[in-house]
Amino acid sequence: MIFLSCMNKHYFMLENALKPSKDFKRTAIQSVGAILLFIFTYIFLIVVSVALTVVCGYLGVKLMEYFTNFYTILLGLGMIGFGFLILFFLIKFMFKHKKTDRSHLIQVTRIEEPKLFAMIDEIISAVQTDFPKKVYLSAEVNASVFYDSNFWSMFLPIRKNLQIGIGLINTTTVNELKAILAHEFGHFSQKSMKVGSYVYNANSIIHDILYDNEGYNQVTGKIAEANSYLGIFVLASDKIIVAMQEILVKVYGILNANYSKLSHEMEYHADAVAGHVVGSKPLINSLLRMQLANQAFDTVLSYYNRKIEANIKTENVYPQQLVAMNFIAKANKLTYSNFFPEVNLSYYNRFNKSKLSFNHEYSSHPETGDRIRRLEQLNAVVQDEQDGLAMDLLVNKDNMAAQLTGFMFAGVDYSNEPIDQSAADFEIDLIGQNSDHAFPDEFNGYFDFRNPFIKYSPSDFEKPVITTNLSIEELFGEENLSLIYELNALEADYNVIDRLDSGLIEAKTFNYNGLKYSKADSRKMLEYLNAEMKTKIERLDDIDFKIFEYFRLESREQDVYEPFEKLAIAYQQIANKFKEQQMIYTDLLNSTSFLQSVNHPNFIKNKMVLVKKEEKKFKESILFILDDNQYSGSLKAEERLRLEEYLNHDYKYFGADLYFAEELKVLFAALEDYVNVITQTHFAAKKALLVFEAGLIAPVKHQQSA
Repeated sequence: MIFLSCMNKHYFMLENALKPSKDFKRTAIQSVGAILLFIFTYIFLIVVSVALTVVCGYLGVKLMEYFTNFYTILLGLGMIGFGFLILFFLIKFMFKHKKTDRSHLIQVTRIEEPKLFAMIDEIISAVQTDFPKKVYLSAEVNASVFYDSNFWSMFLPIRKNLQIGIGLINTTTVNELKAILAHEFGHFSQKSMKVGSYVYNANSIIHDILYDNEGYNQVTGKIAEANSYLGIFVLASDKIIVAMQEILVKVYGILNANYSKLSHEMEYHADAVAGHVVGSKPLINSLLRMQLANQAFDTVLSYYNRKIEANIKTENVYPQQLVAMNFIAKANKLTYSNFFPEVNLSYYNRFNKSKLSFNHEYSSHPETGDRIRRLEQLNAVVQDEQDGLAMDLLVNKDNMAAQLTGFMFAGVDYSNEPIDQSAADFEIDLIGQNSDHAFPDEFNGYFDFRNPFIKYSPSDFEKPVITTNLSIEELFGEENLSLIYELNALEADYNVIDRLDSGLIEAKTFNYNGLKYSKADSRKMLEYLNAEMKTKIERLDDIDFKIFEYFRLESREQDVYEPFEKLAIAYQQIANKFKEQQMIYTDLLNSTSFLQSVNHPNFIKNKMVLVKKEEKKFKESILFILDDNQYSGSLKAEERLRLEEYLNHDYKYFGADLYFAEELKVLFAALEDYVNVITQTHFAAKKALLVFEAGLIAPVKHQQSA
């Protein structure tokens, strides 16, 4: 009886979870209203264009009947074509066949993967929804539901497909994967998913009307070139089409904003379904770890991207994904539970200190923090503890992983037959690379974002040391690290508000720190953010100075003051020069930005004057680094040869209305070599100083490095 009572209680809770909330219903109604507005507007424009076609066709025929000569025939044909051009422009998307590329996916069946399908059966039974039309495996860290959506699918019943990323399966437990799939099947139970199909197709219509006009423009261009009389009607039809485009874009903006709100409610609803089917905790764990799993996956792909020149790849990226995830987790001192790192919300948001939002008008998903808070409020207990590895559900896991890895590497052009690297060799190389490119652990990542203090002169080393009461733990603690993240967030928020104020971002209102502001408040907000940034910078500058004084005292007490002074001054010289070099690099790169677009030859010639002016400073800086021994350690032999070859020529880059592609290739190769050399030199000087300072804290650990 107790068992039946618990079952009935769970069934009742699931029934409630499946029922849409008031907010869900309200946003669904608003989205349907926005869709109806879009459909009505589109049909209205079609009716107007049909009427225009009929009227213009009638007038054109009558003109040719009553005044039959060459010019009236042209005018009559122009009037008939005028209406047809507008009508065809609005309906041309219906006649396009778009084939969806699914070559990067693997369709799996019940026979091939019985354990995975058994889990899907269990979830479908609990959620009371339909089985997916097809189940696909993909490479990435994600899972999603999608339609085979086209224009006619808005009017015909269609089943949804399920896509599961191996990168996700590889980094979750069975329960966590079950929670994620229950979330996706929560979407299967939502009739409002149909709204998404309408929005998708409305977006396709808008995209076609605004951008996919190459064929249409070629036809109208030929008509206009054929005869100036016909060109008049083409020009007139273009004016009307532009007006229609503007109307549809505005209506679509309303549609998209309403659907975005509905998408958020759909996500909350699907989370509630998953929580009641599996429990809140597994879904919370997977949501928080997904960022880390993605970071690890990207780390692996970036690693092998750098190995293309060395002709190194792997048969299976997923063992490497686990290696990278564990490496990142250990570096950040994360705890482990059920094979995987445990990520809390504090760690998840450690870099995200932004207080700016736009009501998520342009996002399909709510903030992860908001989703987690709702799941915690739901507090649904775990129904069935299954903490094994989700990857073990796949009978053919190695084959599937290798196949998807092959898809990712298929487009890579290796100079020789590539060598497949093992996960063990990857781990050794990854740790070695990190050791080479990381600063000592004692600084807790502080100098990943800040450079050492350099506002001193040689005479300052003769002054008495200012004693600080702060310990190493306080200097490099979470409070000071948080200051860095807050400054980064302020700078990012400032840039966004500045773009809003300049009209580059379209929004009438924004939220900051929980309060709502209008676009008219953006100037005052910029002033406020600027003042906040100034305060943070002053505090961080003070911390940098205290760190410098701390190590000045330590080096004196440990009788290594002279080598400390030498390293500090050497770094100061490199750092000051590095700022100047960065400006030279940026100025030349920015001066070539016009190369990314099509321009008139006279415009290009004028811009090339600025390029040559900036190039003069660039070449002088290259001469400096080639002659200075401080840069020799970072300058590879092939880089030196390329830079010397570049200096030996005075390239023109453009002439006779043509770009000289090979000369531009040499220029950008020189820019890449230059920035690599100056960055590596700055890093080496910075690391030498920091390793020495770390040796003052932990002398045994850093004795060899020092």
